[in-house]
Amino acid sequence: MLVSTRRDKIKEIILKKKAVKVSELCEIFKVSDETIRRDLEELERQGLVERNYGGAVLKENIIIPPLVKRFKEHTEEKQKIAAKALEEVKEGDVIFLDAGSTTYHIARLLKNFKNITVVTNALNVATELANNPNINLFITGGKLKTDNHSMVGFETVNCIGKYNIDILFLGTGGISLEKGLTTSDIFEAEAKKAMIKSARRVIVVADSSKFGKVAMVSFCTFDNVEKIITSGEQNKEIIEELKNYVEIEVV
Repeated sequence: MLVSTRRDKIKEIILKKKAVKVSELCEIFKVSDETIRRDLEELERQGLVERNYGGAVLKENIIIPPLVKRFKEHTEEKQKIAAKALEEVKEGDVIFLDAGSTTYHIARLLKNFKNITVVTNALNVATELANNPNINLFITGGKLKTDNHSMVGFETVNCIGKYNIDILFLGTGGISLEKGLTTSDIFEAEAKKAMIKSARRVIVVADSSKFGKVAMVSFCTFDNVEKIITSGEQNKEIIEELKNYVEIEVV
């Protein structure tokens, strides 16, 4: 298991249980106590925990933003979706990574690629890729939304329109037969529309929780989508009906 993957899983455990023991984590991950202590040192540096002699506790009065909460949900699904999405990428591609927890998992896997260009409106995605000299990274301007680290607004839309994108990996708040793809924020909707307009291929990456949901603003019909990559237990009736309009790959 990668160090980053193990630390993400430790975060999930701490956010759920509020406290952990080194011995408990050693047993779960089959690593030494020195390794776990280094992991907890890093989480303490990030401000998530306070270490004690036998382990660590969740830091008091910590504010957990919505994006962090989403990272805790459907993690295995998102990792499977990300791995499948990477099969669509080839050397020389220009790809756009939308903001979101699933696209962040794609970014983590993209670190192993060479000679690709990534455009994103997500600060956490950009941070994940920033130290890779083999990736040409471009970040849109705009106003920062602190709840999900995305850039939105006129400057964002204007910036996105300058790029010719080979593949857009698009996130969504909901997928329904009646309303298509939806999001809870009108400014995010405008940014997503700009991404879709600039992209040659649009691939939606969405875990099972998004199916059958309708958020406030519709931003895309299935006519504009090449494929949906998903995982987990979805409403089978919705999936079968959607297959009449768009390719769906369940991993």
